[in-house]
Amino acid sequence: MKKWASIIIPTALVGVIAASVAIPSFASATTNPNLFVLYAGSMTKVMEQKVTPSLRQEYGLVFQGEGEGSDALAQMIRAGISTPDIFISASPSVNQKLLMGAKNHNLVKWYFPLAADQLVIAFSKTSKFYPQLMAAEKGHEPWYKVLESPGFRFGRTDPLLDPKGLSTIFMMELAQKYYHQPTLFKKILVTTENAKQVFPEQSLLAQLTTGQVDAIVAYKHEAVEWHVPYITLPKAINLSDVKDAASYAKVSVKGKGGKVEKGAPILFTITIPSTVKNEQGAEKFVRFMVEGKGHQILMKDGFTPVTMKLFGQASAVPKSLQSLIPGKK
Repeated sequence: MKKWASIIIPTALVGVIAASVAIPSFASATTNPNLFVLYAGSMTKVMEQKVTPSLRQEYGLVFQGEGEGSDALAQMIRAGISTPDIFISASPSVNQKLLMGAKNHNLVKWYFPLAADQLVIAFSKTSKFYPQLMAAEKGHEPWYKVLESPGFRFGRTDPLLDPKGLSTIFMMELAQKYYHQPTLFKKILVTTENAKQVFPEQSLLAQLTTGQVDAIVAYKHEAVEWHVPYITLPKAINLSDVKDAASYAKVSVKGKGGKVEKGAPILFTITIPSTVKNEQGAEKFVRFMVEGKGHQILMKDGFTPVTMKLFGQASAVPKSLQSLIPGKK
């Protein structure tokens, strides 16, 4: 597999991203936002259309937010470009490698799991391959054989900037072993970074719904939200089951300097970084998302509940949230 380097955001891109973050994505120009949230781009629809109005009704909190690839958002926090009250990531490793510890200025000291998810192959109803994709959805034809078809247009996110893009790499590696198809990765993805397939996290589904691509790798919750057909993959490769964590970890990507990223179950996380300004509002939001109406919204949206656990320093968790830590009241 092709090696890929550590994540570096070019100066020009930093300026563009900074500008985009400064613009409220779902707060009107006449609203005075009092909570700033950075969240995984795959959550854009549920955050804008469901979480926002429910949070306003529950707590009177109005917030502005930005949805991007989780790695890109974490890099923005590290660089001081963005100073959110809340950070929601699509992978625990983003917190661990980019925001936690002295080398990352202890920007994050703890996080809670928010929800689990799984990878699926979402496809377009207007695709010329629709009959074959439907056959694969019903188990009558191998899904990977359809994706290998000449002229098939496939989409995914950047493994350098988005956990879903990285999980796609792991999923394809696992699929090679599971189906005993040693060339599956090369036939479908070609390379780890294939510019013809890679799209920004926040626009990938739009590529599918407008018919620009035939199929994409998506989280199940995205397919549910957008009402698009999808192929369910076996648990052995879809990264959904924490019980299969050891098996997922058998595939990996080696980056610059020999650093290895290992396959892992998909887990969305939530934390209050040290950049928080509205501490009281942030604490209310965490509880709302972990055990309140926000959590109920996520479950109806296609996410999967997870066992509550604290990652990081218990002493750093705000007093109002200590009761969320298992074993504490």
